Amino acid sequence: MISPRSDMNLGRQLAGMSLLELMIALALSALLLLGLVQIASAAAASTRLQRNQAHLQENARLAITVISRYVREAGYNPEPWDPGRELSGLPDGNADSVTGKSDRLAVRSWSDLNCFDNRNAVLNALGQPAFFIRDVTFDLNSSRGLTWQCRYGPSEAEMVTQIRRQGLVQNVDSFQVLYGEDSDDDGLVDRWVKAGQWETPGRILGMRFGLLLSSEDKVAEKENHQFMVLDTALKKQADGRLRRVFEFAAAIRSRTE
Repeated sequence: MISPRSDMNLGRQLAGMSLLELMIALALSALLLLGLVQIASAAAASTRLQRNQAHLQENARLAITVISRYVREAGYNPEPWDPGRELSGLPDGNADSVTGKSDRLAVRSWSDLNCFDNRNAVLNALGQPAFFIRDVTFDLNSSRGLTWQCRYGPSEAEMVTQIRRQGLVQNVDSFQVLYGEDSDDDGLVDRWVKAGQWETPGRILGMRFGLLLSSEDKVAEKENHQFMVLDTALKKQADGRLRRVFEFAAAIRSRTE
């Protein structure tokens, strides 16, 4: 027969064991919760990194598509037999290192499309949209945005700015351009030069471009990095932003076909 005192001692032991078990359960729960928080944090960081990587790719693809299009059309002449239609595909706007260490690209062509890709409202003698001169310029602004500007008109003296330095791609650390020159007129690029260093702009067959793009978010380790963008070396301070170099080339269609 168990005495009442023994019953009280047994109750106390059971109560003490329950409290200890509760404390252990709370500790295990805290560890489990901490692990879940770390997993969720890592997953969020991975998602943010992937999103920024995808954004860099999208920006690069947009810049490549737009710039390549206008380079291919540079110097286009719908009536090559007419001396009055002769046109340099590279106007005077091309320049090296105009914004920081970034370049400026300017191309020119005859086009029956204005800067908004609408057919020219002015008609020629055949009732077709007339060909006007279209100038397009790409460079960086002070906010690290790659911008483009477009002018359109029947002659160089009558051109109107329809698009004034509109943003194309943001978070651009560098925009570099090299021009491929055919020095011996054999239809092949013999050397790559900077803006204005060619013998004559009529011998430029195409361009090479380099873009250093950075992410919007800080998703990388904070380390100083050295980048080569075409022939230009750039050092970027540690700010936690993801950076990638994209290089591509575009040929002037009227001089390479």
